[in-house]
Amino acid sequence: MASLRAVRSLFAFFCSIGLMGCGFSLNLSGSELDAYARDVDEICIESFHRGIEGEEKAEAIGEEMEWSGPRIEAEIRYAWADALVEQYRMIAALRPAPEKAALMDRWARTSLQRARLYRRVGDAWLESNSRKKAAFGTDLRIAKLMADHLAEPLPFQACGQPISGNEDDRVPPGQLVGYAPLRYTAEFPLDSLPALRQVRGVYWRHQIAGWVVRRVPGLETVLVEIRLKPKFSWSVVGSDLQLFRGRRDPSVTWIGIVPSRE
Repeated sequence: MASLRAVRSLFAFFCSIGLMGCGFSLNLSGSELDAYARDVDEICIESFHRGIEGEEKAEAIGEEMEWSGPRIEAEIRYAWADALVEQYRMIAALRPAPEKAALMDRWARTSLQRARLYRRVGDAWLESNSRKKAAFGTDLRIAKLMADHLAEPLPFQACGQPISGNEDDRVPPGQLVGYAPLRYTAEFPLDSLPALRQVRGVYWRHQIAGWVVRRVPGLETVLVEIRLKPKFSWSVVGSDLQLFRGRRDPSVTWIGIVPSRE
């Protein structure tokens, strides 16, 4: 695996020549804590992509091996647990934080707490235990909120965010214009078409929620038909649809369902 310094240099190169949307600066200006936070941000981004890839792999293998739905759901949670454990290991391997070291360490350890909860949710899926699924799922959401609260005083740009991406990574948002059970139609600006052609999937809070069926460009806008899995059938209502470009591979885009804050 390339060193973090090499990864940072590669990110800086891509940002400088405009090959990817960079929502945070990778120059060496700012305080030592800012520089440290940039290293941690890169780890968070790597962790997010590792979780997404693990989830997609679990679904693909599950379909090929004809696993049950609960087995696939369990493996998805285990993939996210593994990604969070690796995230903590990579952060722990960094030099000590130059400032706010105790807070940084406390925040980093929340990755291990959330990994344990992801595994418990996965176990509950295997057991088909609805009560445990609900209870551990609630604990997991609270743990994420607490982790984000701890991250607020730290100069992160990617860590501590509910979904990957910042304003500079976003294409103009889509607008929901119609829906029926499991089938949704969203409208995006016409200049979003190149990104829409590269969409990899539809995501709800780091879970694969569905996929794009077709894209129909018009004079000024693009209509997109989205199919969602049953358990996400109403998640998009009242939420925003955003296109996010992948940081590691700028040719990859996904639609993120950003929950309404109301």
